[in-house]
Order: sequence, then structure tokens, then C-alpha cells
Amino acid sequence: MSYYFRPPNSREQNLYIIRFSIDDLYMSHFNNNVLIDTGYSSPSKIFLPSNFTFSYNPDQSYFTMDYTNAKYEIPPSVSIQIKDGDTTLLPKGWLVSIISTTSTSAKFYLYYIDVVVNGDATTTTTTVVPTLDILSGVGLQIQIIGRTITGPTFAIANQGWTYVESSSAASDTIYTSMNVGTNGVVPPFGLTVGGTFGYFGGGGNGTTSTTTLVNYSPTDVINNINNYNFFPIILTTNESITLPIVTTSNIGQEIILLLNQNESNKDLTITTTNTNLNSNLVLNNEGDTVRFIALAKDGFASRWVKVNNL
Repeated sequence: MSYYFRPPNSREQNLYIIRFSIDDLYMSHFNNNVLIDTGYSSPSKIFLPSNFTFSYNPDQSYFTMDYTNAKYEIPPSVSIQIKDGDTTLLPKGWLVSIISTTSTSAKFYLYYIDVVVNGDATTTTTTVVPTLDILSGVGLQIQIIGRTITGPTFAIANQGWTYVESSSAASDTIYTSMNVGTNGVVPPFGLTVGGTFGYFGGGGNGTTSTTTLVNYSPTDVINNINNYNFFPIILTTNESITLPIVTTSNIGQEIILLLNQNESNKDLTITTTNTNLNSNLVLNNEGDTVRFIALAKDGFASRWVKVNNL
């Protein structure tokens, strides 16, 4: 299989890992010197990068792995372990020697050494490929890991995404020691929001909603203005909402007020206070919706700006 890994406290981002096993290098598992799809034992070939190939050169007796579509920036690290025969046979003593590693492929020898004692001891090194029955039952376990230009992030350095698992899946967390910014903003703070942000139907600031969407009274809206961003409102009497003063922490916050239930045809008045409204805004039909974003304005106090759709 192949996957991205962003190791904690590493200055390399997007480490792309390819791993696979071949249980048997017998020649019937190759077609035109290329390992057939069923020759990959764990995982299946579908989990490897597209057009990945494992082949051998019968003339020069070496193996080649082509991982071009992993798109490594620099040559990856390649680890190869040998599965040597079975329990009924003594190990042959297979060895691996990597010839070359590039950003697109790796070549290696599979060989064994015979020691011959005839007067003086001599050694003979023999490289083998699947044209020989000697590789029947011999397999490989391979892992390739390197930095790639694709993946979840494009940061120059990864200073520590950390996943914390708890006894409850709902309480698992992920955090980072890096400053994080959105919308292309270079973050001067732990979390810097460029653009708008809000909470949709769920908890914010440590508050959890027991239902995805509920009807809020105008009082509930004000009490939860920093917890959610979407407020379906129920109205039973004529009421008003005065939006709170916009502080630095509110800048970019978005809220949507929707009159969802108004069986008695009452009026919901949004006052001009702390907004850019020139006059009070009245909602009285079910479905009436208004959207505000908290924004700063040079030379003026920050305020809630009503969004107009042109």
C-alpha cells in the first residue's frame, strides 16, 4: 500500500510510503520479466502508485522497481528484506545489494555467496533472477519512503502535528506546535484566520450542541453568538435582537439569522446598534434570512456588516 505520513517533529513534510510483499519469486509469477498483478501478496497491486512495476533484467541479473508516479522530490530510502524458503528447508543465506536509487526507480541485486574449501578457502558470489527455479518460495518485503511534492500540505517544514488518542473516539484530538494560518495568511499567532470563520450547527468555544440544528429564541441567539454561526429562530412574541460589540476576537466571524417558525406573525427586529444598518431591520416571514460578518473599518469602530446579495 502507499500513504502519506507527516512525522511529528520532523523537518520533512509529506513522507510518501510504499510497502508491499512478494511471497514467491518463482518465474511463473512474471510475464515478460515483469511481476504480474497476482504476484503482489500484501497488499494487492491496486494499493500501489499507478503504473508501479517490479521487473528483472535477465541479462545483467538485477531487479528494478519503477515508482515514477509516487513523484518523489529526491531519491527515497529503500528497505528490502528477504523471505527465505520455508520451514522445511535451511535458509540459503540470500543477500541484497542496492545498485542505485533515483527519484523514479531503484535497482538491486539478489545474490548468495558460496564458500568453497579446496586447499585455500574461496568464495563465489552468484546473482540470481527468476529464470532460475532456485527462487521458488523465496519472497521479498519492501518499503520505500521519501519526500514527495504532493499530499496534504506544502509547508517547507513540519514542526509537529500530533495525534492524541483517548479511550473515547469522540475525544481524540490533533494539534500542532506550529502557527497555523488560513486563506494564505502568514500566521503571527497560534491560529490566524484569513477570511471568514464560523460554527455551523455544532459547538464552538468548548460548547457542544446535543442536536445538529435547533430553534433558538432571540435570547438564545445572543447567549450563543460566539458558539454557533447558524441560528434558526422561533418567534412567539414581538422581539428584538441587538448584536454585541465586535471585539478583535470576533473579526471575520459570520452569523446567519433565519426566521424559521413564526406562527403568530410576530416581528423580529434587528437593531442598528453595532451594525452598518441605517435603520432597524424587521423579519416577519418564515424563511426571512439575514447574514452578518464582523469586520473592521479604518477610522471607525468594528461592526457587524450585513451581507447584501447583488
